[in-house]
Amino acid sequence: MAHDVKTRRGLTPQRVVETALEVADADGIDAVSLRRLAASLGVTPMAIYRHVRNKSHLLDLMAERLLEDIDTAADDRTTWQDRLRWLLGSYQAVAAAHPAAPFLLSRPFVSPSEPPVTEALLAIFHDAGFDARHSARLLQVISGMVLGPALHRAAWAAATRDHWSDAARGRASMEPPSAEEFPYSRAAQQFLDWSSGPEADLLALELLIGGLEAIADQPRS
Repeated sequence: MAHDVKTRRGLTPQRVVETALEVADADGIDAVSLRRLAASLGVTPMAIYRHVRNKSHLLDLMAERLLEDIDTAADDRTTWQDRLRWLLGSYQAVAAAHPAAPFLLSRPFVSPSEPPVTEALLAIFHDAGFDARHSARLLQVISGMVLGPALHRAAWAAATRDHWSDAARGRASMEPPSAEEFPYSRAAQQFLDWSSGPEADLLALELLIGGLEAIADQPRS
């Protein structure tokens, strides 16, 4: 009993969130539960409730913790393209370091760590020539575009780890596409890897910046 009281007194929101992130990175956010966290931390579930209201609140705190690692300080970079590369590159690095990040950051949440990231992105869009209305639209779609490769990686890893279905086995055992009938698919097959990392992230970022450059000076209705 004394050990439990001592452990509970040493419990902090930071410890709860960090432990939850470890669980989510290892087994997915569905595996996060207050009961499991209590067991991992050596406390009762009621001790966890002293720091988080429920699982939804915990997921918000986990997303907030990830946002704190995003570096928005890109003022020494002269062009909006370089500032965007730096900011979104930092965003991608967080997603690459935490397999649970794309799922946590793509869900709706409220966090005091979010406004600085949003403001930095809107400032970059303004410098690129977009007004407030179009900047808001860009903000709505950009997270999904940047997190896309990370979501693919996480979904692929989860499927191969937990749900390697009969359909997946069937596709894996299929004969490779015929070079005569599908020449381009056959040539690209050896490079198709949904678990690819930095190369896919960089390509997604450059496609995004190239698209913004292409539409920045176009008239918009």
